[in-house]
Amino acid sequence: MGTNITKLKKGKGTPPPAEDIRDVTEDPSRSEQPELRPLQVRIPRDVFEAFSEQAGREFGFEHGSKKRMFLKIWREYLAKST
Repeated sequence: MGTNITKLKKGKGTPPPAEDIRDVTEDPSRSEQPELRPLQVRIPRDVFEAFSEQAGREFGFEHGSKKRMFLKIWREYLAKST
């Protein structure tokens, strides 16, 4: 049994020339960022919840807010210790 292709719409345009298509395997945002490494610590639940709440208030309740909060604290620490 073959596939019925008579219902396919014709003439909906042509694909762009190959030279106009960017390489989807290259992510320009990744090449500009330094290599990221994981940092995992175990802290009491109440500290985690308070840290998460403060990170959400400062950076929005979205993915990455705790990372931005940690980096802010780290930069402030470095500024004061040098």
